[in-house]
Amino acid sequence: MKHLSELLHAEYGNSLTAKRAQVRNEILVRGDEILAELAKGWSASAIWKVLIKNKEITCTYKTFVAHVRRLQVKAPASGAITPKKQKDFTWDATPNREELIG
Repeated sequence: MKHLSELLHAEYGNSLTAKRAQVRNEILVRGDEILAELAKGWSASAIWKVLIKNKEITCTYKTFVAHVRRLQVKAPASGAITPKKQKDFTWDATPNREELIG
């Protein structure tokens, strides 16, 4: 029977960080696409399921969501999906009496 350290070494190489880096890179490669699809309304769950099914990533859903959240924080603010309407309102603390009555 092999020791656990030998099994881990055989499976993941010299370090555990290699596996973590691989997962991170799998997600970073598609980072822009993932963020774009989320902005279109697709759920993280649907995206993860498709990527797992097509063997594009090899991580759990929990790990995937954690990486996506980091991507969202680091992503530049591109503004709202729907532009806000500009309001032409200015507050006048002393209105004219004619404007109030008329």
